[in-house]
Amino acid sequence: MYQQNVDLKQFTTVKAPVIASLFATVTTREELIEAVQYGHKQNLEVMVIGGGSNTVFATQTVNKFVIRNQYFNFEVVADTDSTSDVKVSSGLPISMLINKTVELGLEGFEYHQGLPGSVGGALHMNSKWTKPLMYFGDRLISATLLDNEGNEKTVDRDYFNFAYDFSELQKTKEILVEAVFRLNKCDSTVLKQRAAEALAYRKETQPFGVASSGCMFQNVDGKSAGELIDKAGLKGARVGNFVVSEKHANFIVNEGDGKVEDLKKLLEMVKTKVKEIHGVELKEEVRIIE
Repeated sequence: MYQQNVDLKQFTTVKAPVIASLFATVTTREELIEAVQYGHKQNLEVMVIGGGSNTVFATQTVNKFVIRNQYFNFEVVADTDSTSDVKVSSGLPISMLINKTVELGLEGFEYHQGLPGSVGGALHMNSKWTKPLMYFGDRLISATLLDNEGNEKTVDRDYFNFAYDFSELQKTKEILVEAVFRLNKCDSTVLKQRAAEALAYRKETQPFGVASSGCMFQNVDGKSAGELIDKAGLKGARVGNFVVSEKHANFIVNEGDGKVEDLKKLLEMVKTKVKEIHGVELKEEVRIIE
């Protein structure tokens, strides 16, 4: 079950090589809990990845126990005339969650169509959509977590302290096992149309189907990070095979065999130039793992 010195390139959307000192793929609730508890007993730093988006390893070797969460589960646990409560596993891909809820006529996630990654990552970052403005954690009512000793705990939505690009899990380092969302019932045809429109908008405005970690920097005081980078003349800026996207300047694309050293140099170049021109300090939205 546990493997040593595994290249994570195939498990991340940015597709840069990095070796994990210890690695495991889990596919069930029990395997996820067992792996996390094993890591704690061995005094290892545990890191869980789902779809591998929104994460950049900024080093060639990561001395952590990296767990690839492939625990996929979706079930309706409560039902009324107007709502359904669904319990969703942390490893479930967003695409599968949307397909399930749209099929059942449950609204709340359809506008996130095209969002890479898994439920765990989307809640960890409180991913958002802007047309209309909504956050992934909006419909959450409760969740099961593993604390820093691997023990289960159940919390409600308030525990997460959701904000822009933030949940409390970023501070506590606790690991999501499952989440329960309350979704309103809606015509499935309407939901399919919304999902299609959201996906079309993503494809029109963002680089799609390329090796990228998603939006690289957070917006600053309502100012679009992409616009700040664009106005600094950085579209197309390149170090090695990493390049600032011509389509959306807040995306950095790996055009093939990009090295983490080059990515780090490009990130510093972008931050330095934006600070110099706009007087604004950019902060990474993605998890930068040293």
